[in-house]
Amino acid sequence: MVAPGWAVQQALYQTLAAHPPLRAAVTGIFDYVPRKQALPYITVGEAVETDWSAKDFSGREHRLSVHVWSGYRGMAEAKDLLGLVDEALEHMPAALDGHLLVSLRFLSARVMVDAEEEVRHGIADYRARTVRE
Repeated sequence: MVAPGWAVQQALYQTLAAHPPLRAAVTGIFDYVPRKQALPYITVGEAVETDWSAKDFSGREHRLSVHVWSGYRGMAEAKDLLGLVDEALEHMPAALDGHLLVSLRFLSARVMVDAEEEVRHGIADYRARTVRE
């Protein structure tokens, strides 16, 4: 059994990578972005893990971020990519490596102009809850 945070991150990445419309729209999905990676692409971002246990189960709550990066001049491509991320995560499996995904809920999304003005940066935040199998 792997750590719950790692199990969630692996499932998140695999779910995004397995969604054909998303794969067709980006140059890659990364944990670590290669140098000079062409836009648009997605990164698996920050994760915060807290206890979510009760008397009868051991559980964790995970706050997850998925980042989209676009070179499109407006916000449309970044927003479309965030929509595809959301669509893909509807299919995230419940069975994780030694853990069970109890819920995955969308929390918020935002799109902004990056420090490099020609880049648009979108972030979607999710909350996942898992229990140990």
